[in-house]
Amino acid sequence: MMVNTVTGTPVTTNLLKNYFHNLVNQFFKILPMRENNEDSLITYMQSLQTELLGCKDFIPEVGENPQYLTLLAILQYLIDNPSCTVVIVKREVFRAISICNKLKSVYASTEVC
Repeated sequence: MMVNTVTGTPVTTNLLKNYFHNLVNQFFKILPMRENNEDSLITYMQSLQTELLGCKDFIPEVGENPQYLTLLAILQYLIDNPSCTVVIVKREVFRAISICNKLKSVYASTEVC
């Protein structure tokens, strides 16, 4: 199956599945960065947020999924609360990873033409 973009160029659901697989790694990267108190963490999360917002606008079907909004909300919380505990960051990172895997399964279960 194909999913349309705002430019009218369709992308395969396999590409979206791979995208969500990649997002798992991007969200996971937040945890060791926070554990090591890396100065670039906020910049990294803002960049990830920009990417997620771009994807939402580029592929409207993705942006209409309420779980995708939850990913953005988790990321916004982490950006707004840079001093929250590692325990909270860990919980929210693994929650985001779980959502990414659910989104990946949505597109993995769709037949590709």
